[in-house]
Amino acid sequence: MSVRLSILFLFLLSMFGWTPGQTAAASLYTGEAVIESGDEAVQSLRLEALDEVLTRLTGIVDRSLVEELEIGAAELRMLVLSEQRIRRPRIGPGGVDVIEQVRLQVDFDPQGVDRLLAARGLPRLGRERPAVLLWLAVEEGGDLSLDGGAELEDAIDEQARRLGLDVIRPLGDLLDLADIEAIDIRGGFLDSAEPSARRYGAGVIAMLDLREQEDDWQARWFWRLEGRDAGVGMAVDDSILAIKLGLQQVLGALVDRFGLTGAAEPGGLVRVVVGGILDEVQYAEVMRYLSSLSVVADVQVIAARDREIEFELDLASAGLEDALAIGGVLAVDGRRADGGLVLRLRR
Repeated sequence: MSVRLSILFLFLLSMFGWTPGQTAAASLYTGEAVIESGDEAVQSLRLEALDEVLTRLTGIVDRSLVEELEIGAAELRMLVLSEQRIRRPRIGPGGVDVIEQVRLQVDFDPQGVDRLLAARGLPRLGRERPAVLLWLAVEEGGDLSLDGGAELEDAIDEQARRLGLDVIRPLGDLLDLADIEAIDIRGGFLDSAEPSARRYGAGVIAMLDLREQEDDWQARWFWRLEGRDAGVGMAVDDSILAIKLGLQQVLGALVDRFGLTGAAEPGGLVRVVVGGILDEVQYAEVMRYLSSLSVVADVQVIAARDREIEFELDLASAGLEDALAIGGVLAVDGRRADGGLVLRLRR
């Protein structure tokens, strides 16, 4: 690939108005609040939506950060960028009827929210979040299934949105089931899901063993992050609550590992060499990925030779290697004499 071809690619991408990572970044700072009757004060709905955003960023679920931080009307007005009423379909009890919820959707200022959390010394997790591959084994009415049903799947989607998690549900086809069975999920044998994690590009493996009892549900969660295994057991009134509580635990684990507390350390210019690029499609993938990282303010192509491309990154803050570890697109092979990173496109 030539430098001329690389520059042509950059030109075409900019002409089409492509802004990598923009949607993902913005959605982290977009909260929703259900409008139950239409009589709710808009101010309280905005605060509820902000609480959702703060939960998503900090992983704090046991208390309201809006109340703890004593966010007043003036401060809230400074944080709100826009708002609108939306209709969001939800699956009703029993998984049959579709219920349409009316919600207030509020977009908050990302920099303002980050400054608020930094000033209070609270952790925050950026938009680099590994995908979570979730395997289910559900025993209900004496039947065992790897499919949670419409109501449970809807609950997974809603909690993934609320918590800012990219939750992947496996297809459960022959390729998947060649490596994993229900007994593996119920036993928390996470090794059995490693092939499917590679298949789906997930950085976290999660398993939920969910069993209906006479009076409640018994749930056991297992997950693996960067080779470290953890889990939690619980007895809950319904299966939906087991989804909510378990995914909150997974978010907490991500914040513990990758969360930033305080003001971000300054970045600077750094050069990286990416190897293993075979064609224009892979070049575009690498360019898109580097540009989408929250720690990267700007990307410039410096040189292209053989199957390697050298980039200069203008870092908005420190933490590039952590961001690369989360994404899983590029592997760090080492450092050059000048301190630049040597990266390789994962196959």
